[in-house]
Amino acid sequence: MTPTADDARRVNEQIADALRAEIVSGKLRPGEKLPAVRHIAARFQVAAGTATKALQLLVKGGFIRADSTRGYFVSDRPETLAEQGPGSEFLTIMREIELLRAHLARLDDRLQQLESSTRAD
Repeated sequence: MTPTADDARRVNEQIADALRAEIVSGKLRPGEKLPAVRHIAARFQVAAGTATKALQLLVKGGFIRADSTRGYFVSDRPETLAEQGPGSEFLTIMREIELLRAHLARLDDRLQQLESSTRAD
C-alpha cells in the first residue's frame, strides 16, 4: 500500500490503518516485533518521521507497544474479555471511542474540503 494524496486521511493515518489491518488479520501476531522505522518508511515511501507518527497512533490505540531500546511490538491481546484483567473492558471501549473520534475528524475534514471545492466552482 502506498499512501495516496486523494485519500482525505493524513499519510501517517493511512500507514497506521494498513498496519492495524495486518495486526487484526493476524499477519502480525501478538508479541511479534515490527520492522524498524526505516523499513516501514521505505515500504510506504515516506519519511521516517511520518512512519514514527503512524506507530505512535498504533501505540495510542493499544495495538502495539514501544520498547525504548528494542523497538515496537504487537500488543498481547487476550482471546476474550473474560481473560483480561479488571478494567480492561473499559480500556478497550475507550480505544474504540478514540478510533471513532479520529474517523469522524477525518470525515469532517473531508466534508470541509468538499464544501470548499463546491464553493470555488
